[in-house]
Amino acid sequence: MRWRAWMTALLVSVMWASVWAACAMVFAQKPAKPDKPLGPLSPREELATFAIVPGFRVELVAAEPEVIDPVAMTFDEDGRLFVVEMPGYPNGGVGIGKPVIAGRVRMLEDRDGDGYFETSRVFVDDLRFPTGVTVWRGGLIIANAPDLIYCRDNDGDGRADFRTVLYTGFGIRNIQQLANSLQFHFDNWIHGCNGASDSEVRAVRDLAGHAVQNAAIVPLHARHFRFRPDEPGKCEPTSGGGQYGLTCDDYGRWFTCTNSQHIRHIVLPDGYLRRNPYLRVSVVTWDIPDGEMEHTAAARVHRISPYEPWRLERTKMRQEGPTATRFPKTELVPGGYVTSACGILVERGGRFPPPHAGCVYVCDPANNVIHRDLLVPNGPTFTAKRLDRDCEFLASVDTWFRPVFLCQGPDGSIYVADFYREIIETPLSLPEEIKSRYNLESRNRGRIWRIVPQDDQRPQRPRLSRAGNEQLMALLEHPNAWYRLTAQRLLIERKPGTQLRTPLVRLARQSPRDTSRIHALWTLAGLGLLRTEDVTAALRDPSPYVREQALVLAEPFLQQGERPVMEAVLSLVNDPAERVRFQLAFALGYIHDAAAGDALLQLLRRDSTNRWTQTAILSSALPHAARLIEALASEPNLPIDVLTTLAGMLAAQHKRDALETLMARLLANPSKPGVAQLRFAASLAQGFARQGKPLITMLPPGSPGHQIWTQLLQAARHYATSAQKPVTERLAAIPLLAFDEPTHALPVLRELLQPQQPPEIQTAALQALASLASPQVARVVLESWPTFSPTVRRTAQETLFARAENLTVLMDAFEKGELRPQDFDLVYRQQLVQHPAAAIRARARKLLEQGGSMDRNRMVAEYKAALQLKGNTEHGRELFAKHCAVCHRLGQIGTEVGPDLLATLKTKTPEGLLADILDPNREVDNRYLNYIVADRSGRVYTGIIVAETATAITLRRSEGMQDTLLRSEIEQIQATGKSLMPEGFEKQLSLQDVADLLAWLQSCNR
Repeated sequence: MRWRAWMTALLVSVMWASVWAACAMVFAQKPAKPDKPLGPLSPREELATFAIVPGFRVELVAAEPEVIDPVAMTFDEDGRLFVVEMPGYPNGGVGIGKPVIAGRVRMLEDRDGDGYFETSRVFVDDLRFPTGVTVWRGGLIIANAPDLIYCRDNDGDGRADFRTVLYTGFGIRNIQQLANSLQFHFDNWIHGCNGASDSEVRAVRDLAGHAVQNAAIVPLHARHFRFRPDEPGKCEPTSGGGQYGLTCDDYGRWFTCTNSQHIRHIVLPDGYLRRNPYLRVSVVTWDIPDGEMEHTAAARVHRISPYEPWRLERTKMRQEGPTATRFPKTELVPGGYVTSACGILVERGGRFPPPHAGCVYVCDPANNVIHRDLLVPNGPTFTAKRLDRDCEFLASVDTWFRPVFLCQGPDGSIYVADFYREIIETPLSLPEEIKSRYNLESRNRGRIWRIVPQDDQRPQRPRLSRAGNEQLMALLEHPNAWYRLTAQRLLIERKPGTQLRTPLVRLARQSPRDTSRIHALWTLAGLGLLRTEDVTAALRDPSPYVREQALVLAEPFLQQGERPVMEAVLSLVNDPAERVRFQLAFALGYIHDAAAGDALLQLLRRDSTNRWTQTAILSSALPHAARLIEALASEPNLPIDVLTTLAGMLAAQHKRDALETLMARLLANPSKPGVAQLRFAASLAQGFARQGKPLITMLPPGSPGHQIWTQLLQAARHYATSAQKPVTERLAAIPLLAFDEPTHALPVLRELLQPQQPPEIQTAALQALASLASPQVARVVLESWPTFSPTVRRTAQETLFARAENLTVLMDAFEKGELRPQDFDLVYRQQLVQHPAAAIRARARKLLEQGGSMDRNRMVAEYKAALQLKGNTEHGRELFAKHCAVCHRLGQIGTEVGPDLLATLKTKTPEGLLADILDPNREVDNRYLNYIVADRSGRVYTGIIVAETATAITLRRSEGMQDTLLRSEIEQIQATGKSLMPEGFEKQLSLQDVADLLAWLQSCNR
C-alpha cells in the first residue's frame, strides 16, 4: 500500500511538472501583448490573438451576422446548435422592463460538414433577456425570466410556431443573475441555476399549452431548481446559490460559481434537508480551490490582454491616494483576479487526454480567459487544484474576447460562447464618468469557438432522431456524456415499454464502463422498469460511483419497506469509499427500523469529524434521536453541537419516557457531575428549548430524572461561581444556568456580572440571561450597566433586546432618567422606534424623536452645506471605524454585513452618498432589508437574511454575528421595510464630520 501511494504521488508530480512546463511553452509562444486595447477585430483577426495550452487548437464555429451576443447554447439530437442571444444586455444592470433589442434563439447548422455552422435562422424571437436553453420533445425549453417557455417547430420550416409558458415567477432583479444553465441530467429531471434570485415559481401550462389548475407556489429563495417537463407542476428547489453557471460530473456531483467564486461544490442536496425540519443548516455549498498560488475565492488568473484605460486610471488613483495601505492587494491592480466567473463546465467529452479530461473549465470574461482546475476527491467533497501554473488554459490579448458560456458538443469538443463586447460590466459597477465615455450596448457582434485536441479528427454529425431504440441503448456506453445523456433523454421521451428491460439490465450489470451502468440504471428508473433485484445488484457493484447512485435509486424501495433493499443498504455501513458512506447517511433516513439507528451511530463514530457527513447523518436521525443521544453521551470527545441538534429532535417528538431513561442512564453519577456532564446537560436543555419545550416540563417532580436535573443545576451554580476553578470550566457551566429556575439563577448571574469577574465570564452570564424568561432580567442587567466595558455593553444590549418584556423595563429607565438613550448604539435605538409591539414603539418615538424632526428630506437638504467644506480623510476614516464598521467593510476596516461599499461608491455622487448616510431607508435593496423574528420561546432576533435552506434561515446582524433559526421554531417573522442601517446619524455628526466622512469614502473609490 505504501508503494502504491508513493507511485501515485510520483505520477501526480510528474503530471503537474509536465503541465507547468507546457505553460512555459505557451508563454513563450503567446501572441505579442499590444500596448493598448486592440478594439473590435474580425473573427479571423481574433483567432490569432489566442494563447492555448499545447495539444489543443481553437476553431471558429460561427460569427456575426450568423450569431450576435451569444450567452448560452445547446445541441439537439441531430447536431443542430441552438444559441441564445441577449442583445438587450446590460439594460441598466437589471432584468426588469422591456429590452431595447429583443432576445432570440438561433438555430445554426453545419450542412456541408466542414465544422463551420454556415446556416443560421432565428428559431424564436421577441424574448426578453433569455439566458438558458435545453432540448425536450423536439422543441426547446428556454429560460426567459420571469418565465420558462416551451417552443416547438411543428411545420418543419426551422422557426417555432408553437410557444407556451411552463412556469413563471423567476427573479428579474439582476440581469447577470437570471435563471440559466438548463440541462437534462441522468436522474431524468431538467436542472437549472436560479441565479441567486428570490424566485417564487408556479406552473402555468403544460407542454401542450393547457392551463395548470391550482398550481402551488415553489419558493426558491436563492436555491437552484429542477423540474420534469412531462409532469406539470413537478418542480422543486435544489441546493445552489450560484449566479451564472451550473455543471455536473459523470457521477452526479454538481458545481456552480459566482462572479468571484469560480468553483463551488454543491455538497448537501436540498431534498434531504427538507425531510428533517429540526436540522439547522446554513451552508450547503463550499468553495473548493486549494488556496495555493493565490488559488482561492477571487483567485489569481494569468491575464495576457492589456488593461483597459479606465481600469488603469482607477488603479493609479488608488495606488497614489492617501489610503493606499488600506486596500487589499487585489484592489491595487487593474485586473488579474477572478471577478466575473461564469459558464462553468466539467469536461466530459471523452476526447480530451489526461490530465485535461474531467477538469472544470470556467470563463472569466473580464480578464479574457478560460481557467481550469483539476478535481481531487476530499472526503464527501473535492479540492480544486490549478492545473496551469503560470498561464490559463485559454487566454486572449483581445480585450473584446468575452467567453461567457461553455458546453460539450457531440464531437467531444468544448464550445465557447464569446459575447464579444468592449465592456462586459453592467452600469451598476461603473463610475458615471466611465459610463459616459463608453458604449455598453450591443455592437451586433458575437462568436462561437470550438476547443479541440490538436490532432483530433472531426466525427460525423449525429442523426439520433432517426436512431432506433436499440441504437440509442448502445449509445449509453459512449465515452462522450453528450451521447449518453441525449440517448437516455430520447428513450425517456419515447417510453418504449417493457421490451427494453432485459437489454438495459444486461447493460447495468455487465458494461465495462461504470458511467454506462449508471445511465442504464437511471434509464430503467425513468421508464418505470427498475426492480428490487436491480437495485440490490447495483449496491454490490465494484465501482463506488455505481454504489453511490444505487443508494439514491434505492430510496423509493426503502420507502415502500422492501426488505432485501434495506439489508443491502445497511451492509454498506463499512464501505471503504467515503462518498458512499456519505450517501448512505442520507439513505438511512428512509429506514425506520432500529438497525438504521445503529448504522447512523457507526457512521457518527467513524465520520462525524467531517462537517458534511455529520449533517448528512443528522438529516436522517429524527426517528433515532434518543438512541443516538444515549450512545453519544458516553463518548470521550462529546460532540456538543450534535447532541444539541439531536435533543431538539427528541423534544419535537414529545418522548418523555425516552428522556427519563436518558437522564437515569447517561448522568449516572449525579453526586459529582463533571464538566462533560454539564456540557451534555446544557446541550440537551438547549435542544428542548429550541422547540419551545423546557426540559424541566418533561420531567415530573419527584421522578428520578427530575432529581438528577436538580443536582446538575446545583453543580452548575457551584462551578460558575468558584473563582478557584479554571475559567474554561466556569464557562462550561454558565450556559446551563439559562435553564434554571429564575429564583436560583438570577442571584448567581448577578454575581457573575460584577466588575471583578473576567469579561468572558460577564459575557457568558449575559448570554445566559438572554435565554432566561423572567421580568427581572432587565433589572439585573441595568444594575451593572455602569460598570460594563464597551465590549461587554454590546452583549448587554443584545440581552436586553432579546425579549419584549425587557424593553418595557428599559423604557422605564429612560423615562426616569436612570439611563441615557445615547448610551445605546443607534441601531438599537432604531429598533425601539420600529418595534412590532405598538406600546413600545409609541413610547420610543415619543422619547427618542422629541429632540429632532424625522423629516429626512429636510435633514439631507440642511447637511448639503457639508459638501462645500474641505474634508479631512484621516478623521473620516476614524469616523467610519467608529460608526459604520460594525456593518460595512472597506479594505481592512469593518465587517461585511451590508452592501458592498466599493461597488456602491463607484456609482455614487457626493450628493448621493450624503442621502444614503442621512436617509438610509430612502431606497433599500431587498437583500438588505432588516427582519424581526420571534421564536416560540419569546426570544427576538433581528438582522438581514443571508442564507435560506429548506429548514432554516440565517440572520446576520452588526459585527457579522449570525443566528440560524429553524423554520419550525419561528413564531413570527416580519420585514421592517427598512435597512439595518439606522436613521439619525446627524445627531452624532457635525457638518464637518460629514465632510470628513464623505472625503474618506470618496478617496476609497480612486
